[in-house]
Amino acid sequence: MGVLSGAEGITDSFIQSVCERLAADRRVRRRLPGGGRLHIDRRLPFLCVYREPGTVVSGDAPMLVIGEAAYLTALGTRALHAPLRELVQGIADVMVDAFGAFLLIELWTASDADPEGRSLSQEPLRRPTFRVLTSHLPEDDDTVQQFVRALAAIPLRPPPLDVAIATADAIAPPEMPPLLAPPAPGATGRYTLGVEVQPVYRQTMTGPSYPAIFRTLRKGLSDALKQTAYHFALTHSTHEPPHYHALGRRVAVRAAHQVDDALTQIARSFDFLLQVTPVNTRGARAAFEAGNGEREPTFDYRPLVVDTDAIKRQLYDLPMERLEDPTLAHLLSDARDELDRKVTMLGDRNTPRFLYGSLSVYGPVEPPLHRLALSLLAALPPDPTRGNARVGAAAFAAHARDEIAWYRERYAPMAAAVEVREDVTGLLVTQGDLLVGGAFSIPASRVDALVQHEIGTHVVTYYNGLAQPLGQLATGLAGYEELQEGLAVLAEHLAGALDLARLRTLAGRVLAVHHVVQGATFVDNVRALTATHGFTGREAFLLGMRAHRSGGLTKDAIYLRGLVQLLDYLQGDGDLAPLFLGKVALRHVPALRELRWREYLRPAPLAPRYLGTPAARERLARIRGGVSIQTLITESSP
Repeated sequence: MGVLSGAEGITDSFIQSVCERLAADRRVRRRLPGGGRLHIDRRLPFLCVYREPGTVVSGDAPMLVIGEAAYLTALGTRALHAPLRELVQGIADVMVDAFGAFLLIELWTASDADPEGRSLSQEPLRRPTFRVLTSHLPEDDDTVQQFVRALAAIPLRPPPLDVAIATADAIAPPEMPPLLAPPAPGATGRYTLGVEVQPVYRQTMTGPSYPAIFRTLRKGLSDALKQTAYHFALTHSTHEPPHYHALGRRVAVRAAHQVDDALTQIARSFDFLLQVTPVNTRGARAAFEAGNGEREPTFDYRPLVVDTDAIKRQLYDLPMERLEDPTLAHLLSDARDELDRKVTMLGDRNTPRFLYGSLSVYGPVEPPLHRLALSLLAALPPDPTRGNARVGAAAFAAHARDEIAWYRERYAPMAAAVEVREDVTGLLVTQGDLLVGGAFSIPASRVDALVQHEIGTHVVTYYNGLAQPLGQLATGLAGYEELQEGLAVLAEHLAGALDLARLRTLAGRVLAVHHVVQGATFVDNVRALTATHGFTGREAFLLGMRAHRSGGLTKDAIYLRGLVQLLDYLQGDGDLAPLFLGKVALRHVPALRELRWREYLRPAPLAPRYLGTPAARERLARIRGGVSIQTLITESSP
């Protein structure tokens, strides 16, 4: 269907159809003349409007309202003045009938010249970032003041931003009439607020935009609009939303699903860790030991299963500009960026560039983390479980299958499989399945801890993510691995089996990564881990292999770092529930809470089994009270 042209696009029958759908609390999404759009998610007591003074609705300015649950973008041409006014009046009538009140918030951008025609590029003028206009509501009304406060808090510069407020007889952009008629004396129910925005997101006089500034402005303005509508609903209408985020969109546009599906398919087209992990670890270790640890080992890798150039073309051909929802746009853009970095790393395997890519994804070993690892190794003796009864790959796989069966009884879609593989070292969860290395072996006392680590965290969050409309929650939002591993190690503690040997291993991983970043060879790394820190030759080789693989993978530092950050989060009264919605990072918690309030995300269908035990709840309560990592070990060690 082509773009509508002229006032004929907004006919009486068009307006009647819109109002009938809204009266039935049905979603409205309609094209308007000149590229405009009317989108109303459901009946809501507000509407955000932008009218374009040019000949087509395009560019950055309309995006400042696009993404709200109720918005209208339209041309401000003379031919559309009357039909737009009738359309908005009809919408207002429906909302007043439903909620007793209706708020129109119209936004426009300020001209690059002041009212006397002087160009801002010729004479700097001090003008507020936002100018709020009100007529139906007094300036000291709580809703108006809330709008001012929310606008001032947008983090474009160190807040507060400059916000002016004024009363006007008629609220509308320059050269355009108001969309709502002034209320009759003493009448209430229909209110208008206007906000003039300085185009601080672009250079003066039709210059290019500053994308980062525009994204910050758009997200901050979106929050301010919802907070204002929320306050208005509570103070002037019968609507009682539980949170201002509950006034956000519940349904994503088709483009968001297209981008999410494409990113999910690309992420599932390869397993990053399998592609960067050697397939000949046992043979390489045997050769290393035969040479008395004096020769650098040779590691072999799987052939690349993807065309890195083709994937990059796919990633940057995605229609990100059509996502509308700023929160989803942020999450999906971040996911694309990290996926791009990982694809670059695949192309850089076994070159010095791989390490630089790894640092960009997983970061270095920060000095506080390095000091913590050293202090733990100095305080903890070598592995006290050496020589104890051990469990091999087949037996561990059987335990893991039993755990999965327990979850499947409670959630039928749980379809995880467990496979013993000779080309895998240790344990690896990929796309919800657990791979167990053929040579894998652990002390019997550690079996339940690792089952909770792999199944209770990695598999559970994968299936929780699959249950959501956002596929990235299953494949992993950007930076998710740090929290995933922190949660998985916490699961070991809450299950009562985070022992001294495990913590030594996590600290050793940090040191092995630190040595790689400092330029150590494999031989030097193993020598330092054995001679200085008491690791066995086998332990040091595996630590070194993990840190040196493919040219230097700094991922192993995230286990201890993730645990430290998770403890800080929990001791700050952080809620565990958002962390199990899927594979997420701590920085995503505010966005996840927003999406839950908006009912875009659903409650997670699975909770880790270990959280249901009294012992785990007691340990979690002590963590919230404030404990150190050393205290965790004291509590969970026999």
